[in-house]
Amino acid sequence: MTDKQYSNKSKNRITQKRKWDERRKKSKSRSLSAYAKKRLNDGNVSLYLDMYYRGARKKEGLKLYLVPETDAAAKLQNRNTRKLAEQIKAQRILDIQEKGLVNWEDVKKARMTLSTWVAKYTAEENGLSPASMRSKRNAQARVEEYLLYIGKPTLALKEVDKDFCKGFIAFLKTCTFNQGKKTLSSTTCRIFMNRLAAALNKAVSEGLIDRNPFKLLETKEKPQKLNAMREFLTIEELRQLMATPCRYDIVKKAFLFSCFTGLRYSDMMTLKWSEIHKAADGKTLYIEHQQVKTKNTVTIPLSNEALKWMPRKSKDEERVFHQLRITSTTVEVVLGEWMQKAGIQKHITYHCSRHTAATMLLTLGADLYTVSKILGHRSIRMTEVYAKIVDKKKIETMNLVNNMFV
Repeated sequence: MTDKQYSNKSKNRITQKRKWDERRKKSKSRSLSAYAKKRLNDGNVSLYLDMYYRGARKKEGLKLYLVPETDAAAKLQNRNTRKLAEQIKAQRILDIQEKGLVNWEDVKKARMTLSTWVAKYTAEENGLSPASMRSKRNAQARVEEYLLYIGKPTLALKEVDKDFCKGFIAFLKTCTFNQGKKTLSSTTCRIFMNRLAAALNKAVSEGLIDRNPFKLLETKEKPQKLNAMREFLTIEELRQLMATPCRYDIVKKAFLFSCFTGLRYSDMMTLKWSEIHKAADGKTLYIEHQQVKTKNTVTIPLSNEALKWMPRKSKDEERVFHQLRITSTTVEVVLGEWMQKAGIQKHITYHCSRHTAATMLLTLGADLYTVSKILGHRSIRMTEVYAKIVDKKKIETMNLVNNMFV
């Protein structure tokens, strides 16, 4: 080979290498590499995307993992995982072509569906009671049902508007439960609406949407709070109950105890002997108990009537009403039977014992503030409802003389 031939060959190699480098650089600048792998200490392999665009590089963890292929199930799982990684990669290529290398968290937030956001909001406990968490989950289920009903299960969060909110409210009013036998009450509709509205408020605070469309609705377009009838027992009806045997004596004791203390069912069930104390006078007993629903601590002096229905203290049991082992549903059935036997035609549930305590105390002359504290109300306005009931009963009583002297 002559010097000239060698020189030409060398030049060709340099030119070829330059072309190859330029082609590789060009490819890097406009494309997304295949998903990369990182082996973890536990034997799994973490997948991530390694992206190049116009000289910039960015990595994104996928939170997807390949497991050791020890059996057919593991192989199938890995195959599905790889398929999902490829789908994400394809989406990112489109994203890069449209927006370049950006903060993918912002992109994912902008693409977030309502269903995903509500699920995320529902999962946050923030010290809520089990009952409140159950309410959040029920509301989430109704949102998902509505999305399926309108044929938009993947509706984007940013697409939720005033019409969607109005449609959701209308849907709630037609929802049924108990195998289609019952519809949701106005109160339940309002609670579910408020749960979704709260989720959207949080979306606003986190910059996912500009405003909460529920705030665009007029008051008349929202489920209204009804002034529910608070059923209660009169003093004469209490006497009838005391004289009437009950199928479960422990149910009778618990219900009458709550009539004289105002304790909710949940508080009666969790009341401990250690929460019953003796007052400074050495005679009066009182309850100091943290309410299950509100977490407020109430102090309730025990009258002689309340003490009559309190079970005897057991050495081996911490709960006062430990003998009450039937379900709350069965308790309501037993109460219904007991009321019928006593000749009381009202629809009385266990919670009516609390209403009975409030109205009885106010009827006997107790002031609103004291009754409010005994019941553990956060605001005296809640207790005023019972005062209105007592006033109404007074008017009805006075009207009994009408037409008697015509």
